Amino acid sequence: MLARYLVRAVRSELVKLSWRSSLWYAVVPLAILIPVALNFGIAKASQAETINGYGGMETSNATYWVLIFSTFILMSGAVSSLSNEFKDKTVETVAGIQARRWLLPVAKLIVFGLLSGAVAGATTFLLLGGFPHLFPDVWGEVDAFSGAGIRLLICVPIFTVLVCALGLGLAALLPKPGLVVMIVLLWKFGIEVFVTFVNNDLGRMLQRLSPFKNGELGVGQLSTTDSYFGGPNGSLLYFAVPCLVVFVLGTLRLSTGDMKSD
Repeated sequence: MLARYLVRAVRSELVKLSWRSSLWYAVVPLAILIPVALNFGIAKASQAETINGYGGMETSNATYWVLIFSTFILMSGAVSSLSNEFKDKTVETVAGIQARRWLLPVAKLIVFGLLSGAVAGATTFLLLGGFPHLFPDVWGEVDAFSGAGIRLLICVPIFTVLVCALGLGLAALLPKPGLVVMIVLLWKFGIEVFVTFVNNDLGRMLQRLSPFKNGELGVGQLSTTDSYFGGPNGSLLYFAVPCLVVFVLGTLRLSTGDMKSD
C-alpha cells in the first residue's frame, strides 16, 4: 500500500517535468555543457601551449569541473522544484490530497536525484571516454575503465544525489531557492575555502573535516588532504551523513509543520 502511494507521488513529479520545464532547456544543458566546454578550452589551450605548466590530465582529476559546476546546477533544479510548491501554493493542495506529507520530498529526491545522477554520470563518461580520443596528447593517460575511472563513474552520480538531498532538505526548511543555493555555495566556496588559509594544525584538521572536501575525496577526485575516515569510502560516507540528516530534518518539517505557503 505504501509503495503504491510512493509510485503515485513519483509519477506526479514526472508529470510536472513537461517540455516547458527549465530543467530541460537550462539546468540539464548547462550541467553538461559547462564542464565539457571548460575541459575542451583548457585542452585546446594546452595544445597551443598558452597555459604554462599545464601537464597531461590524470584520471583522478578529470571530473573536477563536474563536481564544481554540474552537481550544484543540478541541485538548483531540485531546489527550485520544491520551493515552487510553496510559491505556487500547490504544497497545500498536495497536503490536502495526500496526508503522508513526507512523500513530496521523497518523490522529488527519487526523480531529481536519479535524473541528476544520470546526467552527472553521463557527463563523466563523456569526459573519461571521449576526451582521450579528442586530445590524446593531453588526456591520453585518462582511462574510463581503470580503477580510478570506474570509481568516478560510480561515485560522481552518488555524490550528485547526495547534494540534491542536501538541497531538498534545506528547501523544505527554507523554501527560498536563492537562499538555499547561497547557503550551499557559501559553505562550499566560502567556509571550506577559508579554512585552507588557516595554516596551522587547526586549519589542517578543519580541512580534513570539511564535508564537501571529503565528498570529493570519496568520489576519487584528486585531493590535497588525507581522509580521517579510513579512505575514500569512509570520506564519502562522512559526506553522506550531513546531507541525509538535513534531508530528514526537512522532510520532518514538511510532515509535522505548518504547510501554509509564504
